[in-house]
Amino acid sequence: MYLIFVLLVPIVIGIVGLFWSKGKITVKEFLVQEGVLVIIVVAGYFIARAQVIADEEIWSGRIISKKREMVSCSHSYPCNPHSCGEKGEDTCWDICYDHFFDYDWNVYTSNGEIITIDRINRQGTEEPPRWTAIRIGEPTAQTHSFENYLKTNPGSVLKRIGAKESFKNLLPEYPKEIYDYYHCDRFLTVGLKISAFEWWNKTIQEINADLGKKKQVNIIVVVVNTTNSSYEYALEEFWLGGKKNDCVIIIGALEYPKISWARIMSWSQSEDLKVELRDAIQDIASFEKKEEIANAIKSLIDQKFVRRQMADFKYLLASAQPSTAITIALFLVGVILSIGLTIYFYLEDPFNDERNSWRR
Repeated sequence: MYLIFVLLVPIVIGIVGLFWSKGKITVKEFLVQEGVLVIIVVAGYFIARAQVIADEEIWSGRIISKKREMVSCSHSYPCNPHSCGEKGEDTCWDICYDHFFDYDWNVYTSNGEIITIDRINRQGTEEPPRWTAIRIGEPTAQTHSFENYLKTNPGSVLKRIGAKESFKNLLPEYPKEIYDYYHCDRFLTVGLKISAFEWWNKTIQEINADLGKKKQVNIIVVVVNTTNSSYEYALEEFWLGGKKNDCVIIIGALEYPKISWARIMSWSQSEDLKVELRDAIQDIASFEKKEEIANAIKSLIDQKFVRRQMADFKYLLASAQPSTAITIALFLVGVILSIGLTIYFYLEDPFNDERNSWRR
């Protein structure tokens, strides 16, 4: 419907121009004009729609190797000016390079990812201290793009809309920032401080590294300072339910280290996992038993997590539309393009077609 709206007026402009020109615009020129118009506007529309569903998820793994690798030199400059052209009237340049080769300092993960550490000098002959410090087996996190159909119409699949207004000061941004090349925080605290934060963050990273590739899962733990378990719906709305490979463990802790409640947010259809992991954490009842909680998280997700396929939500793609601003911009581009080509074909005869004699 949006696409028809965007194209309708520009096409009508072309039709009016064809008849108004009284033969100065030929049918062939009209068809070329409309073809160019449709190709540009339709391509812009689908590119904009693709941006609507574009998203990123975190893949977890481990470092399996690191290598210094010789590569072609990336530092070029123009050199050796010489005459060129049919009569030697132009000046041409060769391309020269600073070095015969460069070095890249690469790190390889269990997910097949390549992480390149920044060079110390231009050629890369000096070993970067950051590369030296890397240990085989370290946990890694990297973003990967995917099409998230849920972004087109989240209200049709989320459990409750409007819940986030009641918790707007307790909603953290989704943790997707990769820092120090391959680290990502997956343990979040909201409204409270936990002395064992570093232990928890490292432990959740390790669990993700163990299960990330095997179960295609991204585990996030959110600890929030509230006794109201409806917070689950607020976070679900704010994060649009999370990514397709997420297993988000939400724990309420108004009187830390006491655990008030727990909920599991995930698109996984494994309801047993959600119920059993929730009950296990609530039964443990205290963050002082951190090893017990971590073991329950790892064990139950390893046993029961099944990643949901985004193809299950592909039916939502029909409702994916570019933003209003993009739609208006495409409409204006179509109108300007149609008017411009109408004037061009009225004044010019690019195909050397025979026109009505009165044009001459």
